Amino acid sequence: MAEDAVAAKRRRRGGGGDLSALPEHLLQEVLSRVGTVKDLFMLAATCRRWLGRFTDRTFLREILCPGQGLLGFFLQDALPGVMMWTLMDAAQRASACSFLPAPRSFGPGPTARALTSSLVADGGGAFDYAVPLAARRGIVLMQRVARRRDTHLLFGVCNPVTGERHLLAPLDRDPNHVHICSYAIITAADAGADAAGRFTFSQLLVATMAFKWMLCLHLYSAATRSWSAPTPALCQVNSHRFSRVGQRSAVVHQGAAHWLWLCDTGAQDDDGSLYKLSVQLGGGGAAAAGPICFTFTRIPVRAGGDPHLCVTGDGKLAVVCVYISHVAVSTCRQQQQAGGGQAAAEAEAWERTAFTIPAVVPYPETPPLWQPMEKWFDLSGGSMLVLYRSSAVFVVDLHNKTMEKVMDCFPPLSADKMNRTVVPYEMDLIDFIMLKLGGLISSAGSSG
Repeated sequence: MAEDAVAAKRRRRGGGGDLSALPEHLLQEVLSRVGTVKDLFMLAATCRRWLGRFTDRTFLREILCPGQGLLGFFLQDALPGVMMWTLMDAAQRASACSFLPAPRSFGPGPTARALTSSLVADGGGAFDYAVPLAARRGIVLMQRVARRRDTHLLFGVCNPVTGERHLLAPLDRDPNHVHICSYAIITAADAGADAAGRFTFSQLLVATMAFKWMLCLHLYSAATRSWSAPTPALCQVNSHRFSRVGQRSAVVHQGAAHWLWLCDTGAQDDDGSLYKLSVQLGGGGAAAAGPICFTFTRIPVRAGGDPHLCVTGDGKLAVVCVYISHVAVSTCRQQQQAGGGQAAAEAEAWERTAFTIPAVVPYPETPPLWQPMEKWFDLSGGSMLVLYRSSAVFVVDLHNKTMEKVMDCFPPLSADKMNRTVVPYEMDLIDFIMLKLGGLISSAGSSG
């Protein structure tokens, strides 16, 4: 009996049990079929042997196949031309949100299917028929459905990998501010509150646009669970009219959230000028401590094609202008820090390069050429994702100037599905697991 107790203690300390006798390829096959990332964490915390195994990047790459970090897409079909507060029944407005995993995005096992089961169901129905707006570093921003005659804007954030959910306090809707113009998901690392909080929700920045072309900024703090007072940021001046271009979701870079705007002077021969709206991210938790600091800077880049703002692989801000046959990339060599006020602190130097796009799909005569046949999204690591309505999904490497097919289209975005909401969801699972298990590594090492 004493020997059995000693052997059991050794198995508990050393871990593995009969699994330790499995060949390496069979062990990897077993672990690749673990249901969810939560289960992987539980398995890693079982003993020091498994903890060391799951903090080996090579081992994680063999059981997880994140590819470009792209795990899949959030999809939702909405009725065209219907505002969300005009219908009493949310099911009449849109279908339930669903998730389509990219091939092998979560390994060869059933993990990807398990991810879809915990998308928006929270038991209380707060996320029922919620509209996905953006995703960043595993955090998904959802606009929740308000009850009839409720003028508040309702938001929620969730992490499908960990199951974490956060319901934001209602944001008062000014009668003149009727729609959401843009937003930024801010993590604890972005706000400077936690250097390791790359995947921890900290703040949400929302910009609303009025009928009179007044842009207001609102900041929500997860620490205080409150919104700041609205900060006017932009208005129409004389005949100049500003409009946001590119993605609604901000590019968060060097402690600031950036959006791209186009200024139309009204002149017949003016193609418009590009501007960059940058909001400085604070490190504190008090959202209502003061007005939001921002800058509005003109970019010396020709406003042509379909412009997007992104960050290159070497960490530089860039404007990517997409044309039918080529892509022009203008990189900012001299970074400018965001500060208070609308004036630019200093000029920026930009360098332009261009490369051709392979003819993936032909452009038919109908619909007309001016109608975009693809959707472009900014991804991390200096890449952009291209979703062709009638073909497939591609990832464009801006540095190497290459284009790689990721998956076939799901199904093609036909004319009756033009209002489909498509939100790419990416997350570096290896970095996420390594970061979350870092505390266990320290405690295991100190305990011997």
